[in-house]
Amino acid sequence: MERRHAILIAATWILAGCSDAQRPEATRKLVATAGIEEPGPTITQLYTTIPHLERGEKAMVCYGVMNARTVWLEPPRQELSAALSRCVEVSPAEDTTYKLTAEGGGGKTATREVKISVGAGRPKIANVTVSALEVTAGDLVSICWEASNANTATVAPLNFHGPGTKGCATDQPRKSTTYVITVAGAGGQRDQEKVSVKVR
Repeated sequence: MERRHAILIAATWILAGCSDAQRPEATRKLVATAGIEEPGPTITQLYTTIPHLERGEKAMVCYGVMNARTVWLEPPRQELSAALSRCVEVSPAEDTTYKLTAEGGGGKTATREVKISVGAGRPKIANVTVSALEVTAGDLVSICWEASNANTATVAPLNFHGPGTKGCATDQPRKSTTYVITVAGAGGQRDQEKVSVKVR
């Protein structure tokens, strides 16, 4: 009767989804005595807030684990808390694949990886100007921009393609138009700005 009671208590803790670290010591012993296999550790999420970094930038690596006693991230190895949701700051000097390991009871482990690329800075539009915000139909309008770390630029709805760092496009709108300036960097990353011109 006492053994059945021990099994019932242990099973209740397991079904409730509590990690080994959260169970009282007495209950952990009951689990072992009852011969019930503990659930293995699970990594519920692992991602980075910025997958492509400029050298010197920092990003956050966020993770979540269940049924884990010990959690660590590498390289370099750093011990983390067995949390359902938490983020840690990283600043890789080069392309780095971070590996998260969660270890549970009985030496069972779960792993997952996330990669952060390090290279040239992301393209960024610093300034967009337009010759007039309100014109008469058919008037000439110039849309100009300046950007950093950009190789190419496009302006929609115009079929315009030009240099990314600095340039201008012209149009003679017949109706009110919103122009979308998009610049792209070497890695395919993009930045975008919009400007609207009203036609009287």
